[in-house]
Amino acid sequence: MALAPDATQITVQQVLAMLDADFEPMARAVAAGEFALWVGSGISRRAPNLGHLVSAAIEFLRERAVAPATAAIYTPPLEAALRLAGKDPAALAGRFGAPFATWPEHDEIVTILWDQYSRVLDIRVQGEPADFILWDAIDIRQAFSAPHPPSAEHLCIAILVMEDAVHRIASANWDGFIEAAVDRLSGGAQGLLQVVVDPAQLRGQPGRATLLKFHGCIVHATDDPATFRRFLTGSRSQIMRWPEVPEFAAMRHSVIEVAQTLKSLVLGLSIQDNNLQTLFIRAQQIHPWPWPCAPEAPAQVFCEEEIKPGQQDVLRSIYVDAYDQHGPDIEAAAHLRAWAEQVLIALVLKTVADKLITLMGLWLTSCGKAALAPAFANGIVAVRNAAAAHASVDSVERSRTPAVNTGVAAWSRMVRMFRNGALPASGDTYEPVSATAAGFLHADQNAQSAGLGRLALALSLLEGGRAAGRWAISPPANDEAGAGAMTATPARPGATPRPVFVVRSASEAIALQGAGAFANDNAVVVHGDDAWRTMVGQSARVPRGAPGRTGRLAPTHVSLAHLVSTSATAVDLQDLFAAEMLL
Repeated sequence: MALAPDATQITVQQVLAMLDADFEPMARAVAAGEFALWVGSGISRRAPNLGHLVSAAIEFLRERAVAPATAAIYTPPLEAALRLAGKDPAALAGRFGAPFATWPEHDEIVTILWDQYSRVLDIRVQGEPADFILWDAIDIRQAFSAPHPPSAEHLCIAILVMEDAVHRIASANWDGFIEAAVDRLSGGAQGLLQVVVDPAQLRGQPGRATLLKFHGCIVHATDDPATFRRFLTGSRSQIMRWPEVPEFAAMRHSVIEVAQTLKSLVLGLSIQDNNLQTLFIRAQQIHPWPWPCAPEAPAQVFCEEEIKPGQQDVLRSIYVDAYDQHGPDIEAAAHLRAWAEQVLIALVLKTVADKLITLMGLWLTSCGKAALAPAFANGIVAVRNAAAAHASVDSVERSRTPAVNTGVAAWSRMVRMFRNGALPASGDTYEPVSATAAGFLHADQNAQSAGLGRLALALSLLEGGRAAGRWAISPPANDEAGAGAMTATPARPGATPRPVFVVRSASEAIALQGAGAFANDNAVVVHGDDAWRTMVGQSARVPRGAPGRTGRLAPTHVSLAHLVSTSATAVDLQDLFAAEMLL
C-alpha cells in the first residue's frame, strides 16, 4: 500500500481532490468569505534569511567588541549572544579577532540561534534603544531593501482578494509581498487592500480586504521610521508585552475580532508565540467555536506537514472540553497536509472554476437549457484539473511561482480578449471573474451580464472535443493578438493549427479584426451571443477548400447562443459545436 504524500510531495491536483472531498466544506467556506488567512514566515521564503540576519548581528557586535574604543560596550552583548547559543565566551575569546563567518562554530551557532531569534533581538547594548540589535546591528532596513518579486503564495492571496473570497488577513510578517502582489495583479488599482500597521490606520479608507500586520511592517518603517519603527515586533520582551501594552489595544481588538468572527486558515504560521495564543484564548472567551462543526467547516485549518505544538495549544484553548473528548477528530479535521503554496493554488483554481460553473448554469437556465449545465460543469472541472497539472515545481526556482505567473498571463489574455477584444495592457495583471463572492453571483446582474458563463461553456466544449480526440489544445503560438487565446489542432495528420478566440459578442470580434488579429485568415472565433450570425446571416464561413487537402482556410465564426438554442441534449450541443468548428 502506497504511503500518502507528505506536505512537500503532494501535488496541486491531489490538494484539489481533497478540496472536493473531505475539505469541501472548507473550500466552500473560503469561497464564501468565511475564512480569514493567518500568515507567517512560511509563506515568505524569499524574505531575508534568518540565519544571515543572526550572522550579521554577531559580526556587528564582534567588530566593535575588538575595537579598543568600543570594546567595553560591545563585548557584553557579544558574550550574551554566544551564551544563548550554548557557548562559553571565554573559550571562544581567541576567535574574536577573526570574522565570524570564518569561525569553525559559525554554522552551529547560527543554527541554534535561529530558534532563539527573539532572544537575540532582546540583547541590549548600553546606551542604545531597545531595538538596537534589529535596527542597527542587523540593519533590517538594508536587509529588506531589495525584495524579490511576490511568490506563488502571495499572488494567490491577491487573486483570492480580487475574487472577493478573502476579506481579512492577519500577518506576522514584516515584508511587503502581499501588498506588492495585489498592486501588481490589479494594475495598481486603489481600494482593494487596506494595510494596517499603526492602529490609527484602522480609521482610514477601508478596502475590499484588510491586512492586519500586527507585528509591524518593514516597508512602512523604512519609509516613515518616526511613525512605524516602534511597531516592529520581534524580541522576546516585545512579544510578551504585546497582549497588554495600551499602544496595541486597537490592533489587538481587531485581531481578536478576526479570530472570533471568521474561521482561520493558517499558512506558514506556527502560533508558537505567547501573544498569538493569548489572542485565540480571548476570542474563545467571547464567542466559542462549536464542536462538532459538521456540516460547516472547522474553525481552524492548519496547512502543515504535522500540527505543531503551538497550533495544538490553540485547538485545546478554543475547543476546551470538546478537545478532551474528541481531540483526534478535531486535529484530523484541522490538518490539511500540504504546504501553503499547493493549498493556495488549489483554492484559486477551485474558486475560479466554481464561479464559472455557477455563471454558466445561470446563463443556460436563462436560455431554458438548465438541464445541460451538469454535463458541461464536468468540462470546467476537467479544465481546472488540467491547469493544476501544470502547476509543478520549477527546477530552477524550486517553487511553483513560474507556473502561477504563466497561468495568470494565459488566463488574463483569454478573459481580456473575451471582454474587450484586445490584449491586456500588461502580462502582469489578473482578470478576475467577478468582484462578488461565489455565493452572491445569483443576485449580481453585472457579473452575469459580463458573459463569463458563455466563456465557461466555450471552455467546456473545447475540452470535450479534446477529450473525445477531435482536436488538441495548446497555448498560443506567440504573444501577438493573432495567436488567439489558444491553439486548436485537428486530430489528423498534417492538420493546420488554428488560433482560437472566444469573444463575448460581435463588437469584441470587430475590435480584434480591426487590430489585425484575423489577418492570417485561419482563426476560429467562438461568439458568446448570436450577434455576428445575425449580421452576416450564417454562423461560420465555409473554408475555400477542403480542410486537410489544400490547407486554405477562412476565419470560422461559431455562435454559442445559436447552438444552445438548437440543442436538446449535451451530446447534441457537443456534436454541433464540433461541426461548426470546421477543424
